[in-house]
Amino acid sequence: MLPVLLTRKAVTFRNTLLGLRGWRLAKNLMFSGAGLVMLAALYAGFWRLLNYLEGVELIGPILSWKLTSMVLLMTFAMVVVSSIIISMTTLYYSFDLKFLFSTPLDLRSIFIDKAFETVFYSSWTLVLALLPYIAALGRIKGLDWGFYLAYAGLMVPFVLLAGAFGILFSMIVMYAFPSSRTRDITWLLGSLSVGFVYVVFRFSRPEKLLRPDSLEVVAQYIQYLQSPTAPYMPSWWVTRAMEAYSAARWEAFASNAGVLVLAAAAIYIFIYFLSGRLYMRGFSGAQGSPRFKGGRRELPEQRLAERLPALRPALTLYWKDRLALGRDARYWSQLILIGALIAVYLFSIRQLPLDTPDIRSLVSFLNVGVAGFVMAAIGLRFTFPAISLEGNSYWLLKSAPISALGVMREKLMVSLLPSLLIGLVLITVSNRLLGADFFIAALSTFTILVAALVITVMGIGFGAAFPDFNVENIHQLESSYGGFLYMACCMGYLSLLVAVEAWPVQMHFAERFGRAHPWDLRAVALSAAMFVGLNAAALYIPWKAGQRNLERHEI
Repeated sequence: MLPVLLTRKAVTFRNTLLGLRGWRLAKNLMFSGAGLVMLAALYAGFWRLLNYLEGVELIGPILSWKLTSMVLLMTFAMVVVSSIIISMTTLYYSFDLKFLFSTPLDLRSIFIDKAFETVFYSSWTLVLALLPYIAALGRIKGLDWGFYLAYAGLMVPFVLLAGAFGILFSMIVMYAFPSSRTRDITWLLGSLSVGFVYVVFRFSRPEKLLRPDSLEVVAQYIQYLQSPTAPYMPSWWVTRAMEAYSAARWEAFASNAGVLVLAAAAIYIFIYFLSGRLYMRGFSGAQGSPRFKGGRRELPEQRLAERLPALRPALTLYWKDRLALGRDARYWSQLILIGALIAVYLFSIRQLPLDTPDIRSLVSFLNVGVAGFVMAAIGLRFTFPAISLEGNSYWLLKSAPISALGVMREKLMVSLLPSLLIGLVLITVSNRLLGADFFIAALSTFTILVAALVITVMGIGFGAAFPDFNVENIHQLESSYGGFLYMACCMGYLSLLVAVEAWPVQMHFAERFGRAHPWDLRAVALSAAMFVGLNAAALYIPWKAGQRNLERHEI
């Protein structure tokens, strides 16, 4: 039965490729090209890093393999965490499960098919991002194409073992607690795990190993570098196998690869037979809807609507979105990840090796672009999908007495305040840590507030211009064409914003350095006009494009 399901996926993929025509084909080629450019940039960065490490006397080759083991261990941990989150949706809430259960297919075959799907979705981005590192490692070590083929073969059981942890966790938890609430708990645990791994890795300050003044200390710990990194984890087996291949120690390569393959085969045989006992009970329990308790009470939106009747439609939508955010753990559990991101960001600012006050103030100004990128990344997760997440219920909004413009305004009202708060926290705390002067602190604070407004409006506008009401997973929205264009436009906007303000900032530093008459009022006026024009265009164009598309959209 399993080959039938796998053939179904292969045929679906083939038909998708064959169905690419015209503009769809051009868009796929364009975004594939952009992805290849990003991978090439990663390859260049990894090559420089590994070339530097390989050149260190005595410990260079050991250090590069130690770094490889750490990278693989981090990849394994991230795939495990990702599989915990994705396995719940794939194994118990996929849209095609009810159809598959109505067909004469074996229960275990359906489960294994969805398990492989979980492994793929939880690992493909990480494996793709790891490819430039492996390519750079092979080039630095002077290895042939057989090394890359061996790596590809090793990664199959590697990701299968990583995904098995999440699959087993979801299956056992859903069997013990067969309820849709269990998914919320899993989302929360997954977010906590991702945040913990991210914060611990950054707070360990891995950049210290790459500083020349600390390499003398590292050289005293050659024994540590030669010791195993998590010797009982698949990441170490892969590292040992790759290292053995590079040294032509074929027996060691075969033994480590054999352990990896046997472990993956054993755990999936165990999962296959266990699914026959546990899967159906968990699936049945997952189909129930949770009960929300609460009496009839006057809501704050209701009281405000009585005083301002003109805002009643927008306040009704706001009440709906407020309840949805509180009930769906996929949203509020992401607050943990945002908190971890802000903590790591501020920690990185604190660790910058800056000596003079002028350099600190200059970094505070340039920090506007970095903080804006963080806000855009958060907007890609929350603001951009806001309209598409109405899903199959969007027809209710179309039939309600509210315009597309009203829907967009309400979504903006929900997203704007958090964006302003995040931007304000990032800039004010960064300025305090860096000790920026008053002019730079005031300018950067004003700029980030304007940028927060523009980025939020762009998120709603692009979300309305590229809606997808049939999307199954929010991550599909983030990686869509609209999501890519939103991030690209945000990056372009932030670059132009910093460039427009660079002229007055240059005059400010010229004054600090003692230059006579550094300020040119005509240049300041021109910069102000360009600032207003840039922000007006960034506000108007995406918003109007999204409004027109949403008004023309048919259910």
